Amino acid sequence: MLFALSSFSAFAQDYTQFSLPEGVKARLGKSTISELKYSPDGTRLAVAGGIGIWLYDTATHQEVALLRGHTDDVRSVAFSPDGRRLASGSWEEIRLWDALTGAEVRRLEGHESYVNSVAFSPDGQTLAGASRGEIRLWDVLTGAEVRTLEGNESLVMSVSFSPDGRTLASGGWDKTVHLWDALTGTQTRILAGHTNWVNSVAFSPDGRTLASGSRDTTVRLWDALTGASLRILDGHTDWVGSITFSPDGRHLASGSHDNTIRLWNVLTGAQRRILAGHTYWVGSVVFSPDGRTLASGSRDTTVRLWDVLTGAEVQILEGHTDWVMSVAYSPDGQTLATGSSWPDTTVRIWDVLTGAEVPTLEGHTSSVLSVAFSPDGRTLAGGSLDKTVYLWDVLTGAQVRTLAGHADSVTSVAFSLDGQMLASGSKDKTVRLWNTLTGAQVRELRGHTSGVSGVAFSPDGGTLASGSEDKTVRLWDALTGRQVRVLEGHTHSVNSVVFSPDGRVLASGSKDKTVRLWDALTGEPVRLLEGHTRRVNSVMFSPDSRMLASGSWGEIRLWDALTGVDVRTLEGHTWSVFSVAFSPSGHTLASGSMDGTVLLWELRLATTWGNIKRTAVADITRHSSTLSLSADMMIPAEMALLPNYPNPFNPETWIPYQLKRSADVTLTIYDMNGGRVRTLEVGHQPAGVYRSRQRAAYWDGRNHQGETVANGVYFCTMTTDYFTATRKMLVGK
Repeated sequence: MLFALSSFSAFAQDYTQFSLPEGVKARLGKSTISELKYSPDGTRLAVAGGIGIWLYDTATHQEVALLRGHTDDVRSVAFSPDGRRLASGSWEEIRLWDALTGAEVRRLEGHESYVNSVAFSPDGQTLAGASRGEIRLWDVLTGAEVRTLEGNESLVMSVSFSPDGRTLASGGWDKTVHLWDALTGTQTRILAGHTNWVNSVAFSPDGRTLASGSRDTTVRLWDALTGASLRILDGHTDWVGSITFSPDGRHLASGSHDNTIRLWNVLTGAQRRILAGHTYWVGSVVFSPDGRTLASGSRDTTVRLWDVLTGAEVQILEGHTDWVMSVAYSPDGQTLATGSSWPDTTVRIWDVLTGAEVPTLEGHTSSVLSVAFSPDGRTLAGGSLDKTVYLWDVLTGAQVRTLAGHADSVTSVAFSLDGQMLASGSKDKTVRLWNTLTGAQVRELRGHTSGVSGVAFSPDGGTLASGSEDKTVRLWDALTGRQVRVLEGHTHSVNSVVFSPDGRVLASGSKDKTVRLWDALTGEPVRLLEGHTRRVNSVMFSPDSRMLASGSWGEIRLWDALTGVDVRTLEGHTWSVFSVAFSPSGHTLASGSMDGTVLLWELRLATTWGNIKRTAVADITRHSSTLSLSADMMIPAEMALLPNYPNPFNPETWIPYQLKRSADVTLTIYDMNGGRVRTLEVGHQPAGVYRSRQRAAYWDGRNHQGETVANGVYFCTMTTDYFTATRKMLVGK
């Protein structure tokens, strides 16, 4: 057996402890899933996702390792034929790992976009990586780039070597399959027939047949030697995202956006079985080496194992979660609540001591942007993109009340100190106050000229603070609703506001990359905290008011609230940190991120405060160099098509995106069948983030003829000269 359990003895513990960043004591959630691969001997299953590559023991179905190092989500993974190497593809790079020890062996850099697929040649000496418009071949031993195969005019989604290693097949967005001479790099044949993108290609074990799965909902079988079309496998009702042959070549499995896996007889083309159970699209399928088990990975964040002979579901590997938008501790510090991004739409309750998930609170129909416990810990509030606030009974998980009235997404919720009042901030530019006992709306606070991003009560309950996209913080009399003061100084959206527990200071975090401290009584500015190089999404004081935590892209900074000294930077998340929360003791900090995980950081402030201060000198020196960088730091480090909002929507929606350099931007809306519904010619845009309604692309829900589109699933594709991405949208009632 190649993969002895002892090889991963260092990882033989609960998954919450695997490969933790320095200072982190636990991880809740595992992030999203991109691709699955079995090791050649069948003892390991590799799961590529948002924070790295998880390795499972196939006999016990337990996690044995987490390989981390990529700074973005991992799109693809592959074992070498001898099982000694594991390759993973992410943003602009491929990493090679020692599959026995988990150590990183080599980094292959050169791709200019996401590496969507990696594949070893049969002899294990060459690695192919597919990216936008190109395939690169690498020497596995030296890491040198051997050859670049050019000919695909768009995104290459999948590559596969023939069993003899002489031919390389690739499929992409140009709707064709390309065949290449693997030795010379010459393109030998183009297989045309699909009417939409080709997402996956695979050779049969004998090398005679090539299969391709497409967005046109079909799988096609081709003669690998002549390129002739042999058979069309028709049955899926949505995209085919992944295909794989059984080891004996008699069967083919296909995973689809219709949430199912289908098993086909390769010889006859007959559909043998439908495997149903996933609640969202299936992005990856793979047979075990003995052909008895099929593994499937889905956007529902689970991996499912199936008995190929009977079609029965053998095991569900759970714990993977979508973007974590908000975290909150219960007053007793024993439980943690997390709100997740659509399509999860749930609030999850975790036991902080064990890391076990307790109840899941359901009801919202879109992303949960903010969660908050009542002071007595019995009630949990959740604010959502679906424009509502939900109140749940924490003990039973039952939904107590729905607070409806906002005209746009609810971005922030906060309880008053006595728990009788709840404040909610919304993109509709208002703050609303609710009676938590009756659910009645008590008051509507108007004054902001743009969406409200954060709300917070002062400890005495007399003042309410609200931060907005209009760059201001406003203070309100919580009893009368009168606007008391407008705090100005931020140069971009204010994303989060919080009072210190002693009530003396108000902190605000902004998209301008700064945190500002204000005198809570007079509104006068006290201090400007600089050091973050990206937007500040969340701010939170420690219970003793001495420390302030601020979350940004991939990092949390800890500040001395009295002096403004940057004490420490906590690094471990691989994506933006949307929420931070101190435990009631102040010894633990929880952080929730778009990488799909919650990290629990061990602080022990009472015993290590002196040590932290002594290390601050080095930290300040290091961070001071970042202050002299140019304004280009406002430019995002990567391209992205962001989730549209609201979603579901009817009749209109805004489609945000970000550009790392200037580009001509086009957004194309497709229906479920791949038909073009509408093209939005955004035009030439400079580098930057286009997230607000004033800057994001707008779709009024109409087609080219000006007709309102029917309810259902649509897809938005963003295209520039160097980037393409697609997101799913839902038009509903």
